[in-house]
Amino acid sequence: MTNEIPKKGWKQFFDDLSREKLDWQTKIEVMNNETGAQILTEGLALGGLTFEDEEGQERIEVMVGSGTENHQTHNICEPEKVYFRRADDRQIGTVEIEDASGTKTLVHIIQPMPILVEYVETETVITAF
Repeated sequence: MTNEIPKKGWKQFFDDLSREKLDWQTKIEVMNNETGAQILTEGLALGGLTFEDEEGQERIEVMVGSGTENHQTHNICEPEKVYFRRADDRQIGTVEIEDASGTKTLVHIIQPMPILVEYVETETVITAF
């Protein structure tokens, strides 16, 4: 089921989604008539989505990944429509953002990232003085 998110609700929608799906695995695609569909990133954890309106300059930021080596921010300027398509009852889905030029950005929220646990063996050495 696909729902259009009214513009007045974008900020709250993105805040709630970012909080609920923080660190979930994502895939980001951009589609337009000139270049077709292109995958920007796949497999990075969701860092958040934000809606900014500074002096009439509207922008949606999509942040994925973590750390400086594995992090991306994608800016969508002049957004016009936002949709959320729920894939199933497990709360996964796709955010579709359409800008003024007709370009669509799809943020697929796939699944929670697996928890990585690392075991490190250490040795304690006591030195007597």
